[in-house]
Amino acid sequence: MLGTWSEHVDELCYDGERVLQRVELEGATIVVTNDRVLVFTEDGTGSNYRTVERPNVARVSVETEDALGQLVWATIVLFLGVGFLLAAAAYDLADLVAGVDVGDTTGITGSALEVVETLLTAFDLTVLVTGVLFVALSAVYFVRYIRSRTRRLVLRVSGDDDIDLPVTDADLETERTIALEEAIGPGASGAVDVDAVDSAPEADTDADAGADESG
Repeated sequence: MLGTWSEHVDELCYDGERVLQRVELEGATIVVTNDRVLVFTEDGTGSNYRTVERPNVARVSVETEDALGQLVWATIVLFLGVGFLLAAAAYDLADLVAGVDVGDTTGITGSALEVVETLLTAFDLTVLVTGVLFVALSAVYFVRYIRSRTRRLVLRVSGDDDIDLPVTDADLETERTIALEEAIGPGASGAVDVDAVDSAPEADTDADAGADESG
């Protein structure tokens, strides 16, 4: 099985090109060199690799995407549901017919009123059920809106398609996006690889130990 190119960035570097920063996101790996920004999305869909010259990256930002239409529908349906529930609570049409005194003229009028009362009772119940269903439907739309909210790391590329990557809470809490923005910007030639920084203390310790032994 082939290895991942993000583990062999040196094979993609030009002569004289060196790695300044390496940022590992949960869904992508971004490597910043002194000339370019290399983005690896080997576990995602679409292209596994994109590269862009550093000066063409105009901005790095974390943006929130959501399906705003779901929230709009949730509001509209909730408004209708509350309206139906208020109407069901304020009006009882069946009571209007139940209070009518038909006297003892004939049984036909009484039977007709009973039919009307039954129909109005069914109508009142329908209004109540419709209100409950609308409220439940608005809750479904609202849940779908909440689930649609995602945060993306966006690299705005001048003259080309932007690079859009998913980010997690862990990515933001460790301030990896801030480190990335600082590495891409001008004047970052003194930056170093994150992996090299992590391993530097251990290397210094080994060097000190060797010096002590020789002494």
